[in-house]
Amino acid sequence: MLRFSHESSAVPLSRPRKRTWASMLCLLAFLSPVGAGPVRTSPPDNIVAPALHKQLATCRAGIVDPRARLEERQRWVEMLFSYDTPAADALVSELLGPSHRPAVQGAVCEVMAQHGRTHPGRLRAVFVEPLMLLLAAKTEPLGTSAARALAEFPGREVPDRLGAMAAQPELATGTRLAIVNAFAPNTHRREVVEQLIGLLDLDVPEVTDRVAEVLGPIAPQDFGSNAARWRSWWDGKKNLSNEAWLAEQLKLFRHRARQASSDLAAVRGLRERDNTAVAVRIRDFQREILRSLAPPQRVEALASWIDDPIEPVKVSALAIVRSRIADEGKRPEGALLVALLRLLDHESSAMRREALSIVQNLSDPAVVEAVLARLDQERDTATRVAIFQAMSRIASPAAIPALIREIAAADSDPVLVREAATALGHVAAKPEARDALQGAVAPLKQRYGLVSADDAGLRSALLTAMAGVADVSMAPELLEAVESDDPSLVEPAIRGLLAIGDASKLPRIRTLTSQSDVRVRLAAIDAISSLGREDADLEMILTRLNPAIESSGSVRQAAWRGFRALLSNRPIADRISASERLRELGELEALYLEELADVMSTAGQHTAELEVVRDRLSTILVRAGQDAEAIPHLAELYEARFARADPQTQAVGLRWLSAVLRSPNQQGVAQVVVRLSETTTDESFRGEIVATISRYADSEATVVDADRTRRLISALRTVRGDILGETWSKLLDRVAARLALGESRPGERGTP
Repeated sequence: MLRFSHESSAVPLSRPRKRTWASMLCLLAFLSPVGAGPVRTSPPDNIVAPALHKQLATCRAGIVDPRARLEERQRWVEMLFSYDTPAADALVSELLGPSHRPAVQGAVCEVMAQHGRTHPGRLRAVFVEPLMLLLAAKTEPLGTSAARALAEFPGREVPDRLGAMAAQPELATGTRLAIVNAFAPNTHRREVVEQLIGLLDLDVPEVTDRVAEVLGPIAPQDFGSNAARWRSWWDGKKNLSNEAWLAEQLKLFRHRARQASSDLAAVRGLRERDNTAVAVRIRDFQREILRSLAPPQRVEALASWIDDPIEPVKVSALAIVRSRIADEGKRPEGALLVALLRLLDHESSAMRREALSIVQNLSDPAVVEAVLARLDQERDTATRVAIFQAMSRIASPAAIPALIREIAAADSDPVLVREAATALGHVAAKPEARDALQGAVAPLKQRYGLVSADDAGLRSALLTAMAGVADVSMAPELLEAVESDDPSLVEPAIRGLLAIGDASKLPRIRTLTSQSDVRVRLAAIDAISSLGREDADLEMILTRLNPAIESSGSVRQAAWRGFRALLSNRPIADRISASERLRELGELEALYLEELADVMSTAGQHTAELEVVRDRLSTILVRAGQDAEAIPHLAELYEARFARADPQTQAVGLRWLSAVLRSPNQQGVAQVVVRLSETTTDESFRGEIVATISRYADSEATVVDADRTRRLISALRTVRGDILGETWSKLLDRVAARLALGESRPGERGTP
């Protein structure tokens, strides 16, 4: 039951009281039971009828109140319509009557026109006559409002009456045009189109032109003001069913929508082209101006252009600043940097992002401060994303609190959380960030626990941040993620386990070295390289060193680093043995043996092993044509074996001499000959020295480059003749004579 106290009674009509919209809502809430809709048509007993009367009286008072604003009056009218009772309909008809002011009548008409689209059932037949009278009264703009309300009535009765009214000879042209305008929003209704076609018979140019304009959007072509063509078009459509008519209109509008979209794209393309051309011309002029200015003045000019309100001037200046950074390494400073930072507060979000794209490459404390300050104010999602991306590039620990706040905020957009977590992962790599990361552990774990398993992008970003923070309490999340089949989760999980030094998942990580995603393979190799200890780990690394198996150069480089790291703490004998596994991998064997030789020679230990390494290394280098690189190792090997009277000393000496002869500059060849000759009393060995040089002198190499051979003979003549005997002098004379004669081929071969 609805009961009313004295205080809730209607305002006396003789003393209308101004009400606010808030007070009206409170009154409606008081009058309506909870969960109920508008008051129903049939009162349940004698108590409700007086209550309804008081409600309607309250609405009437609000509508006719001369002090009410238009919006307030229309809201009272909407409330009146919501009662949906005969008594409410009678009050609507009364308010449309001549006893009320045009402001009241117009408010009722406007609400009625709006309700025609949303609540067509509320447009009663009883309202038609009062509206027709308002339309006939020719009072503007009231007549236009009445026409709009009438045009929304369903069915064909009202359109027929409006058409008949417009056809009356005595009707003013303005009223006719009001009827046509009222019909305009409803040309999807066949009965409305029929009346518009009929108005073409009036032969009133203003009406004909307006009807043609209204009908234009629903016809496949523009018939202009040609009434005959419009009638002919309608003759082919008037017998269509409503379904066929609407289907045809839908098809037409779809076609026009596609065409409009295409035209819009073309216009945008032309505008973009023109804007680009203008910007290029402006940039050219700006560059010419800058060339004529001194450096301090250039900075001031660029700053003033960035502050310029004309966008192409601003955009062109930004392009110049960007190219100065990339091409000339001239970083913005002073007034120019201030102007860029000022642009972070520009009203255009696109311009703010332009500024961010430049300052994100500057690790200036002022930039960090300005970007963080902008984050506190920024509401545009795309620009907030750009801010977090800038933080990721700048990687300043000062950003950590802001990144943690974004991750921890319950209402933060997942897109922003992802960018903040990604940035945190990058910032965390800075050694100076360690102390500031302690507060990130709990928010990361909590947010990760709330993320859906389907949101791999956000989970991956959070795992990246966890890997950067590297706290052992995050091990459960990392251990779970590394078992995933999603590479975007596995890669940061491996990085995280590596960061906290957890080797418990090494068997799983070994299998991931053959994963299809290169990032996963790279992370797995890095983890095995640092955490691995077993032979199985070395086997995995060796497999990824092979180009026939591993196609990624970055993974092979990581495997090479890992190979050396895994062997760094193993015995020398094991390391030498492992190097043999590199024999089929190009120059890697030589690189590793070179590194091994340096380690052992620096330590001054493992003399025997060092000789083995030098022997193998020099053989590999000579075989690869790298004679110059082999010379130091052969020299060291010769001296070591000579010192302990090794029977293989002479063989090493001849290898040393041959390498020097084949090396590009042959520097020190005379010293090598002298050293080998003076360290032996074996004449046969001295003969081998001469024979080695003779074979080289008779080879094609000496013919191809005669000047080089002359320099060689000149160097060898510095060796005393008594050291190697008569054959030595004859050899040098023979080669010199051949060079003097300019022989194209060597003469008699062999030892003279």
